[in-house]
Amino acid sequence: MMLFFGNHGDYEVTCNFLNKEGQRIAKKRVCHNVSKKEARDGMRDYITNRFSDTIDVAQPIRVVAKPAVSK
Repeated sequence: MMLFFGNHGDYEVTCNFLNKEGQRIAKKRVCHNVSKKEARDGMRDYITNRFSDTIDVAQPIRVVAKPAVSK
């Protein structure tokens, strides 16, 4: 039964947002053994906590998760 572990994997998550000066910032991370939704939510939490003093909260935070490619 693959109820809990069927959609877990490694995801490369990219986040684009603006800082208060209007500069576009892009951050990329790899999340291991999570679902796509967990990867996106985790990145959004990381960005809002890490850049809380410099992020422009009036602008959207764009988060994209793609399956990570193994080398």
